[in-house]
Formats: sequence, C-alpha cells, structure tokens
Amino acid sequence: MSKTLLPLIKKPLKPPSKPSLHRRTRSLADYVAQTLKTRHSNPHWEQTLEETFPHDAEHLAPVISLLPDADCALAFFDWARRHRPLECTESPHPLAYSALLRVLARSRRFPEIELALRAMRDLEIAPTGDALSDLVAAYSDSGIEDKALEVYRVMREQGGFFPDVSDCNCLLKLLVNRGRCDIALKVYDEMVKRDGGADNYSTCIMVRGLCTEGRMEEGKKLIADRWGVGCIPNVVFYNTLIDGYFRHGHIKEGYRIFREMQLKGFLPTLVSYGIVINGLCKKGRLAEISRLLSEMKARGVRPNVQIYNNLIDFQCKYGSVVQAKAVLRKMIADGCEPDVITFNVLISGFCREGKVREAERLLREAIGRGLGPNECSYTPLIHAYCQIGEVAVALTLLVEMMDKGKKPDLVTFGALIHGLVVVGEVKEALAVKEKMIERNVNPDCEIYNVLISGLCKKGMLPYAKKLLAEMLDQNVMPDEFVYATLIDGFIRNENLSEAKKIFEFMGKKGIRHGVVGYNTMIKGYCKFGMMNDAILTMNNMRWDGFFPDECTYTTVIDGYAKQSNIDGALRVLGDMTKRRCQPNVVTYSALINSYCQKGDTETAEGLFKDMHIQGLSPNVVTYTILIGSFLKSSLVVKAGAFFENMLLNKCCPNDVTFHYLINGLTNNIACFTSIPGQNLKKHSELGILDIYRNLITDGFDHKTAAYDVIIFCLCKYKMLRKALELREKMIKKGCLPDSVTFLSLLYGICVEGNSEEWNVIA
Repeated sequence: MSKTLLPLIKKPLKPPSKPSLHRRTRSLADYVAQTLKTRHSNPHWEQTLEETFPHDAEHLAPVISLLPDADCALAFFDWARRHRPLECTESPHPLAYSALLRVLARSRRFPEIELALRAMRDLEIAPTGDALSDLVAAYSDSGIEDKALEVYRVMREQGGFFPDVSDCNCLLKLLVNRGRCDIALKVYDEMVKRDGGADNYSTCIMVRGLCTEGRMEEGKKLIADRWGVGCIPNVVFYNTLIDGYFRHGHIKEGYRIFREMQLKGFLPTLVSYGIVINGLCKKGRLAEISRLLSEMKARGVRPNVQIYNNLIDFQCKYGSVVQAKAVLRKMIADGCEPDVITFNVLISGFCREGKVREAERLLREAIGRGLGPNECSYTPLIHAYCQIGEVAVALTLLVEMMDKGKKPDLVTFGALIHGLVVVGEVKEALAVKEKMIERNVNPDCEIYNVLISGLCKKGMLPYAKKLLAEMLDQNVMPDEFVYATLIDGFIRNENLSEAKKIFEFMGKKGIRHGVVGYNTMIKGYCKFGMMNDAILTMNNMRWDGFFPDECTYTTVIDGYAKQSNIDGALRVLGDMTKRRCQPNVVTYSALINSYCQKGDTETAEGLFKDMHIQGLSPNVVTYTILIGSFLKSSLVVKAGAFFENMLLNKCCPNDVTFHYLINGLTNNIACFTSIPGQNLKKHSELGILDIYRNLITDGFDHKTAAYDVIIFCLCKYKMLRKALELREKMIKKGCLPDSVTFLSLLYGICVEGNSEEWNVIA
C-alpha cells in the first residue's frame, strides 16, 4: 500500500440518516444484482442500469456493499465509473471505492485490491478506516503477514484509526501462529490501551501463544493484568495454561493448576482431562492416569477418541501392545469409534515389537470400518516387512497404498529402501530410488547414506562412488556420515589407499571428519596392522577438536590385541581411563581375546570378573571367546560352566558358540572318561557335561550327543526358537535328530507354556 495515501486517510463521513434509504438501497442492490447476472447474455444490460439507476451518488457505496460477490461488485463499479463519473469533491463518491475494497477484502481478491488502491492513489482518494480494518483481517486470515502489518501500521501511525477488535484478533492469531509473539504483544498492548480495543478472545490468543513458546508465567501475568492477581476467569484460560505447562514438561505445575481450577469451583471439561492425560501419558505416569480416568467415570465424563488414542500410545510405549489392543476393544465397547490415528498408533506399536502380521490385521480392520488408511498406516508395515525379509509383501503394500490415492513420501520410500538394503536387496533399493525421483520425491542425505552403505557391503564400490557424485550433482550435500560409510566400505574391501584418498578429500573440501570419520579411518589402520598411523590419526583427532570416545579407544586396543601386543593395548587402556572414558563390553572383549590368544585364560577370566564388578554384562562375543579358549585348552568343565552362565544371563549363543561347543565336546572325549561324574556335577549345576558323558557312555554318536545336550540347555532356558534353528542346522550337517532331540524340544515347548504346539517338532 503506497505511503502517499497515508496523509489522506481519515474517518468516513456518515451520510445523513434517511428512514427510507435502507429499503430503497436494498431494492436497488437486488435489481442491480439481477441485471448483472444477465451481463454475459444480455448485450443491453448497461442500458438497463442507465435507465433505472439514480443519477445521484449517494446510493453507489451502499449498493456495492450489498452486492453478492466480488465479480458483481467489480462489474457494477466499472459501469458506474464510466457512466457515473466519481468526482472526489463530494464525500459520498470516495466511499464507493472503500465499499469496493471491503467487498474485495471479504472475497480475498488481492490482485484487484492492489489495483483499486493504485487507482485511489492516483485520484488522491483515501480508504476509510473500516475498509482498512477489513484489509487487515483479509491479509491476516490469508497468512500475508507483511501486508497485514503494513496496513495495521498505516492505520495506527498516520491514520489515527484502530482496526475493529475482531480484525485485530485475526492479526494477533496470525502472528502467534507464526511464532511472532513479541510483535503480537506490541499489538495487544496497543489494543488494551484503547478502550474496548481488546476482548477476552484477544487475551486468550496471546496467552495461548505465550504458552506455546513455554512462556507460561508471562501468560499468567497477562491474565493478572486484565482480571487481577490470582484471578483466572474461566476454564478456557485454565486449559490454555495447563496445556502450556504439560506441553513443556512442567508436569508438577500443570497438575497443580489443574487441581487449583477445581478448588476455585471450575469443573474440568473433557478438554481439561484430555490435556492432563496426554501430558501424563508422555511421561509414563500410570498411577495419575488411572486416578483421572476413575475421576472422569465418577463424574460421567466419557473419554473421547483423542484420550483413547493417547492411552493406546502410552501402552505401546510403556506397557505392551497387548494392553494397547485391550484399550482399543474397551474403547469400541464404550461406544467411542476409533479413527485412523488409533489404528496408526497400534500398527506402529505392533511393528516395533516385530508383530507385523498382527499389525497388518489391524490395517485390514481399519479398512473394514470404513477408515481411509494414510501414509502413516502403511509406512511402518512396509519397513517391518522389509526387516523380516518379506520384500514382496512390502512392495505389495506400497502398490496398495498408491492405488488408494496415497502418495508415498520421503519417509515411506526411505523405509522401503532401508528395508531392502537390510535384507541385501541393494539393486531393488536403487530401483526404488529411481521411482522416487520419477515421482518428484528427491532422496535426502540419509537415503543416499543407506544406499551407499548397502553397495559397500556388497563390494560394489564403483557404484557407491557414482552415487556420491550423484548426490553432489543434485545439490544434496554429503555429511560426515556419508563419507565415513564410503571410507568404511573401502576398508571392508581391503582398499585402504582409496579410503585414505576420500579421508584426505574431506579435509581439502573443508568437511570436518568428526568423531565418526576419524574412528572409521583409525579402524582401517588397525585392520591393516598400521598401529603407528592409527595413533597418529588419534592425535590429529584431538588437534582437530574432537575427543576420542569409547569406540576410538576400543578399536585401537583391539588392533594391538590382534597383534598380540598386550603392552600396547594396556597402554591405550590406561590413557582411556585417565581421560575418564569408561571401557565398555567391546573393550573388555578385545583384551580378553588378546590374553586368550596367548593361552593366558586365567588373566582373561580375571578380566571377565572385573567386567561384572564394573556393572558390564558380557555379550555373546565375550562368552564365545572364553568358551572357545577353554575348550581349546581342554578345560571342558570351565567351558561348560561358562556356557551355562551365558544361558542363565539370557545371552543367546550364536553359530560360532555352537561351533566351538560341538567341536570342543567331540574333540575332548578323553576328558569325560577321566573326570569323575560328581566332579562334573560340582562344576556344572545343570549337569550339561554329566548329560553328555552319560549319552556317549550309552553309545550315542558323539556329534549327535553334542547337539542334543546344547538343544536341551537352550530349551531349559526358554530359548526354544534358537533350539529349533540349531536342529535344522544339525540336519543340514548330516546329523539326524534322535529321541533325545525330540524329548528336549518337547520339554522346551512345555516350559514356554505352548504344549499345544508340539507338532512343530514333529
């Protein structure tokens, strides 16, 4: 809006009141509207208006104001401009321009508004305050912040007007929604200073905006300034404050105000309960949630779909998906219909727990209820199916999603690509990437990183480098993780020189390596036994402002350990603890492996005990290293004890563990004939070695007996799935299961309480 109009703005002159004017104006407006409707088919419509519309100007503005739409108003105004010249000497004439502005503002016809303002400037006609007020509202409601503020400032600073309170509220709402609370506060302060310039809604908008930004105390001050200290006028203001406190994690204060509201005689509404329950759900506060639900029931306030959705989300995160599904059934039984969000939360929860079949059944139930699944319904399922290797099902769901008119977004495509890479289908993942681009969904840095990682693991390094070049061409700037992935890929594929080139390229381009980049390069040097280079890189890392972390130290310790350089490993361990970086399970496992390689199982066992003292739980690698070393040294009793300890601590063995045990047991038969049975039982509480000894004494095949005793132990510790997997591997190795195998598995099924599923072992 041109600043040349500002000095001209003045309050409109009201025409003298005439009792019959309104009736006559309404009749004229109706007649004009009917005539204008025929303007495309009646070539004489202008002549009709000329013959019937009065020649005096006082009817122009009122008639324009009453016309049904902006097109009619523009057509009539254009006719009047040509047939009734609007001279600016009389006050009614300029009002026609302002009347047109108001109609255009209501219709949000902003290009025409600009043309009208330009014409007014040329004729030196000033808009009325009402017209400008309508413009403030129109620009605000349409999100045109700069124009809304410009018109507001024109009115305040040079026109001496103030927009209508409802129009000012539109501006406040826009500013608050855009996070411009400080500017909104200035407008609000000007409103309050003017008598009648602010209403309750104005204050509510500001309090909500301040609470959204976490400025609850300022919100309370606004309320106090308006109604007095400690006086909150109604439940709406209480709800706004409570929501602010809970939204920003101030649970105690939010709950206090919720109870204060009740003490002051205000009954919580459904909205009040919903806000508090939502806040408590996010913090996992089950006891308080249960009390509130009981309170609602006592008061006859029934939870709505939003409250149930929050409860279901709470159970998925802090309880179990079974409990979450129970909430869904209760919700339906109570007559509250679930929405698509309800099912999306459940689908996501079941997918996180690996129960993808149940998750898909929920999707089908949602469709059966007439709910339209969206991207958030399909994406978790697509990702989950890819993770379990059922890529075909994932692709079918993607097609179904698109058939329903839902466009896969970056998250959906990202989930599918990640899932495909996880199961090794890298070429298919690349094809999906191409489909993304065809649909104008551009891959981001994370998707490129996943693809590069997959290509590197497949040894397809030229393609990985090509993908990096594509990123740069598409102006997707690779971060340190992308480069680290590529460096790691070359290291995995025994190409240290190419890895070094990429590492050095980062430095030349001014890309900081970060902890991840340095760790990857250090890992490469350690892998190739270049410990001096590894130490030098670690020192450069410090010079670059990055501190070595657990991974850095552990990698170097492992590098020294693999070279049987215990002194070097211990020296780095000392530096690690000196810098208050605590050794982790991997650190201890590397040291234990080093001592075991030297045959010093006693020191290795001491480190194992030290792990427990430090509060660290050994993992499958730690146990496997020790079990393998004990069996190699014919210490079968210790090996058996450690295996039992492993199962006791719910640490699931892997194929390497089984390999060591089977070969170790069968290669140390002499030990079982030389050690008395009671000695085996003494060291092996569960009798694993005693059972093995009895089996071979009874003439069982040594290798089959080894499989049998391991399967029995797995079943004993409720690892039935692992036991069944081992049976399949046993068959592939040419060892046929016997009666002991069958009985052990049957025992395992009963231990897990699934005796009706005995046929899975048949």
